[in-house]
Amino acid sequence: MPSFAGYMEEAPLIATPGPFNDLMGRLVSESCIALDTEASSFHRFHERIGLIQLSDRSDTWLLDPMALHEVPKLGDILGSESNEIVIHDADFDLRLLKRMYGFHVRKIFDTLIAAELINEPELGLASLMLKYFDIKLDKRFQKADWCKRPLTRDMLNYAAMDTRNLIALRDRLAEQLMAKGRWEWAMEEFGLLTEVPFQEKEDHTPGFLRIKGAKALKPRELAVLKELQDWRVSVASQLDRASFMVLGNDVMLALAKEPVTSIEALSKLKGVGPSTVDKYGRDILAAIDKGMSTPKEQWPRMERPKRFPRDPKLEDSVKRMKAVRDKLALDHELRPGIIAANQLLLDMGRARPTNIDELLAIPGLRRYQAREFGPALLAVL
Repeated sequence: MPSFAGYMEEAPLIATPGPFNDLMGRLVSESCIALDTEASSFHRFHERIGLIQLSDRSDTWLLDPMALHEVPKLGDILGSESNEIVIHDADFDLRLLKRMYGFHVRKIFDTLIAAELINEPELGLASLMLKYFDIKLDKRFQKADWCKRPLTRDMLNYAAMDTRNLIALRDRLAEQLMAKGRWEWAMEEFGLLTEVPFQEKEDHTPGFLRIKGAKALKPRELAVLKELQDWRVSVASQLDRASFMVLGNDVMLALAKEPVTSIEALSKLKGVGPSTVDKYGRDILAAIDKGMSTPKEQWPRMERPKRFPRDPKLEDSVKRMKAVRDKLALDHELRPGIIAANQLLLDMGRARPTNIDELLAIPGLRRYQAREFGPALLAVL
């Protein structure tokens, strides 16, 4: 018998409290539970979960959080040390579960991280399922609006496949982690991952400065972009539509560089359709005018990143550490970043540790990195 579920019967959609409570009663005693979420981030301004997929070793269920509203029992299971939660590329799911429900997943197995630690050439779930089980995942609905109802059966079948064989994949990857002596590496990475959503540092960079291409604008052009972004966010929030669906970034940048002053000129701009002109034309012109009228002393300015003075000795140390790092990566059949990312090498070069304890004091360094590769890197310093 194969160790994976394959294309089984349709997964039930659970949208009422009775079946939900029954499921939670079953899963509470499961040692291993596969989890995935489908969010509305591509289509909606207010990002939220539209579907939750759960699997044990034999069955798969789909939860409709928009119908259930309250799912605290799921949080109890996710927060239990006795339930290992298997997720592929867990970071986004963990952040969203924390933001929406305050859930804290305590025990993780991330199949993407596991695949990286055994040096799989392709880390995507579709690639791994094809390699290990000859299962081809359907990705037609990758950018679907999962908060729109009703969900079609094809969409539900698509979603179910993301967790249906995930525990079987976990088992195959775990075998190789143990065989290569990297199980403790994975456990350290998974442990750090569970704390990531609770260590979020707010990005205080204004939204208009995060638009790709904004860094190339002059201060007065940034003033126009700021007003356009303020207007767009207001509309997108009210409509609960993704910002780019209200007005594209390329159009915003073009208007910041070459502001228009009439509806006729606006309507000729690439990316501005008749419906946009009819609905928002006057508001867009008003935002442009407000930006153009901003006093010079209030123009936004792009904050330049901190620059360190050139240090030839540091550059030489980092160069030599990179050479050692790349040799270690080749010898151990690992991606160089698993040994030490470039930024970590730079931090090591600045800190100049002389022993493993000092090396471990550098933020971001893993214990397994210090233990396995630290001596070779310290020798360079």
